[in-house]
Amino acid sequence: MHEIEQRVLAAIDIDGMLAYLSELVAIPSLTGQETEAQEHVAIQMKKCGLEVDGWELDFDVLSQHSAFSVEVEREHGLGVVGVMGQEAGGRSLIFNGHVDVVPPGDESNWRYPPWQATLTEGRVYGRGALDMKGGLCCALFAAKAIFEAGVRLEGKLMIESVIGEEDGGVGTLAAVLRGYQADGAVVVEPTELKVAPAQAGALNFRLTVPGRSAHGCVREEGVSAIEKFMPIYRALLELEREQNTRAPDPLYARYQLPYPLCIGTVRAGTWASSVAESLTCEGRYGVAIGEDIPIARRMLEERVALYEE
Repeated sequence: MHEIEQRVLAAIDIDGMLAYLSELVAIPSLTGQETEAQEHVAIQMKKCGLEVDGWELDFDVLSQHSAFSVEVEREHGLGVVGVMGQEAGGRSLIFNGHVDVVPPGDESNWRYPPWQATLTEGRVYGRGALDMKGGLCCALFAAKAIFEAGVRLEGKLMIESVIGEEDGGVGTLAAVLRGYQADGAVVVEPTELKVAPAQAGALNFRLTVPGRSAHGCVREEGVSAIEKFMPIYRALLELEREQNTRAPDPLYARYQLPYPLCIGTVRAGTWASSVAESLTCEGRYGVAIGEDIPIARRMLEERVALYEE
């Protein structure tokens, strides 16, 4: 191992990293509520020796881009990027991590409180500890070790702390359009410490199924949106089966469903004694590696269109 590498490794502050991870987990940065966490990360970046660029995201401008995608409307969002190094002939590298997390669900089902990092048996428990505040903290404290070891990088190291990863990637899009590019990039998602060079896609969707309301005592006079949804759901599962009959990328061969289709939410009806006049479901459609999103969207729309009568 090179002497410089030894100095950097010796400067890694594991205890400090875990302490900061605990602070970050304690911030409930649910999708659409990421600002407090972003401000917290910006402060920590400065402590790690990074020059910080923070800016307000302009969602009106971003929404005009073909790659724009959000599921949660936001009135406010921050972009935060920390930079270290110089342009002196070396290569540049981006570490990308997100602060937004999904809801914890019923907190009584958690072994440990979701908004409190709990360290036990070599693991950290808490909402976002894995996905992906832990990875973001690792990137920050790697930069901190480089800084404290007195190493001068000949290329730029950039750490992007982004929002909106869980609902479309608007934070990363904003960083790209801000001008942050590099020779290489590592998304510090948890991958069992293995390099993951391939990534399947995902198309999130929302379906609304109309019906006609009627009192439950004359159910036959109404049209149940729930009953209309059932064949659509079976058709979506058939689409999933067809999508997964093709030979997957070799890196996905060990998965039974490399490209799953999941219905995550279903909401229908307004009253127990009334026929449901509307149903809305939301889901995620796995897109095969190399498949265009527009093609995947068309396949989904064509399958659902068979039941639009």
